Amino acid sequence: MRKLLRYIFATFFGLFLLWLIFKNTNPRELWNAIEKCNPIWFLLCILTIIMSFFTRVFRWNYIVNAEEKISFRHLFTSTQIGFLANFILPGRLGEAVRAGMLTKLTKVPFSKSLTYVVIDRIFDLLGLLIILVFALIGFQPKEDIPLPPEILNITIPADIIRKTTILTLFIFFLFILSAIVFYTYYSKFIEKISLMERFLGEKLTSFIKKIITNIRDATSIIKNARGIILASLFSSLTWGLFWASYVCLLKGYNLSFPWYTPPVCITMLSILISIPGAPGFIGQFHAGILAGLILCLPNIDINVARAIAILGHGGNFITVVAVGIICLLIENRSGRNK
Repeated sequence: MRKLLRYIFATFFGLFLLWLIFKNTNPRELWNAIEKCNPIWFLLCILTIIMSFFTRVFRWNYIVNAEEKISFRHLFTSTQIGFLANFILPGRLGEAVRAGMLTKLTKVPFSKSLTYVVIDRIFDLLGLLIILVFALIGFQPKEDIPLPPEILNITIPADIIRKTTILTLFIFFLFILSAIVFYTYYSKFIEKISLMERFLGEKLTSFIKKIITNIRDATSIIKNARGIILASLFSSLTWGLFWASYVCLLKGYNLSFPWYTPPVCITMLSILISIPGAPGFIGQFHAGILAGLILCLPNIDINVARAIAILGHGGNFITVVAVGIICLLIENRSGRNK
């Protein structure tokens, strides 16, 4: 019941944001704004999104294969099916789906697969941190910035990017420290669990030990300097492609924009989608892009900004869903042929 209520609330939140953004929109003017986008630049935007699928999987490849021998195909399909779930299910359940798919395809224990996903998210945070630093360097408002009343009558704090950067940095180092401590003191954790066998029973104790061992093995990239460097590189490339996708959308409208506009848009988007919301990040995705555009381009035509938000969300949604469905069909057919 609680999960259902959270799902309903999250969906309502996303739809409410969507209503706020488009409540004073003239449909004809909005459609005209969408049509003004240069299709070549929009196709290039789609291409950068698809390229990011591969760089993301290359990053995960160096994390997983520090311990396993998993094919690129299984890593790719489990990742894309997980992203498909993220765009359909609430609460980022796609991350658990990705781990579950890796286990189903490769027989890697679920606790191990889930740990690989968590480590991948840590490297993802590293890439996001780089984007945040660029946004912080380029965008330094002296005072709070009010959004247009026809969009949302609120004021965005001048230090929002600085606070987001500090919080992300804290979470990143917390994850890193936790992984190092766990890997270093693994034997002590096992000893403590062994002492509890009298109360937990032999079967439960063995089960917990097995999970702890799986997690330890999954964090073996800690001792693999080459793997860490390459995973970090592909994380940076992935977020660089996100940057490029927004450049393509802005170029599609022949807009003159400060160089820091894409990282600011990504920052605002990251803030909004970090809140549990509607499936497909509907409302949150649009609000994030729109807020970033208004912050960097205060004189931008609101309908053009709305159109860019729609195209940005649509480009991601269409590619994630299409590639995810193709991966599902491939794995289903492969499973029937076995």
